[in-house]
Amino acid sequence: MLQALNAFLATRTRTQLAAGALLLVAAIGAADHFTGFELSLSVFYLIPVAACAWYAGARMGIAACFVCAMTWLLADFSSGHPYSHAALPFWNAGVRLGFFAIVAHLLVRLHGTLVLQESLAQHDSLTGILNARSFRQTYEAHAPLAIRHRRPVTLAYIDLDGFKGINDSLGHRVGDEVLNAVAAELARRLRTSDAVGRLGGDEFALLLPETDLAGARSLFADIRERLLALSAQYRWPLGFSIGVAVFHAPPQTAEEAISCADALMYKVKRAGRNGILCEEYSGASTGTPGLLSP
Repeated sequence: MLQALNAFLATRTRTQLAAGALLLVAAIGAADHFTGFELSLSVFYLIPVAACAWYAGARMGIAACFVCAMTWLLADFSSGHPYSHAALPFWNAGVRLGFFAIVAHLLVRLHGTLVLQESLAQHDSLTGILNARSFRQTYEAHAPLAIRHRRPVTLAYIDLDGFKGINDSLGHRVGDEVLNAVAAELARRLRTSDAVGRLGGDEFALLLPETDLAGARSLFADIRERLLALSAQYRWPLGFSIGVAVFHAPPQTAEEAISCADALMYKVKRAGRNGILCEEYSGASTGTPGLLSP
């Protein structure tokens, strides 16, 4: 129930959230008026405040605080709540506003921290692309859809030839620059439906839904050219061994799919490195691999 509500609110626009919050505040204010001052409904005003702060950010949260505080003040006046001094209702409204604002501020900070932690858990800390765990999860989310709709899925494994020599001769700072530059170039070439991850060290993987053998060959020939141009630009002694597995019936597990692409990448290395090997997989049968020489 709560997960469904969270999913629903998370996909609403700011306008929709604002409209919903105003309707809810109006309903709470009306209930506050008709029940009189003896029955407190104060906790219910926190619902629109919390929703706006959590899902729409600080500005919307503060706006909700003002609306709730003013609605509560109007409900106090309309319900005939007696006060010993005319200034007391306004003092109470200010205190309520301060309380709402503190709650909104804490929720905004907490939400920001959770978003950051979630991002850090899903992305590689150096390059910012998906880490190995998230990449595997992304594949396993795509695989059943590809099987159901009978659409091809391409998974590629890229290893940087000569990267250890860069670390040893030029230092780890330059090595980190290499990894960041390669990750950025890979991400730049992908569609929004694609995914790129760093599996560890100098090894990267790409997931391309609805990409057949012809499309994969064309794309990775272009990617390799761009990576070689990047390497030449900075005078990095790098090559790129790329294994590309095109699945017409993709494995259910990411490990099996990655193993296929990894095996192709090692064939490239054994053949002299710095090349591309593409192979089709259809169920248990395997197509003829095509090697693009450097």
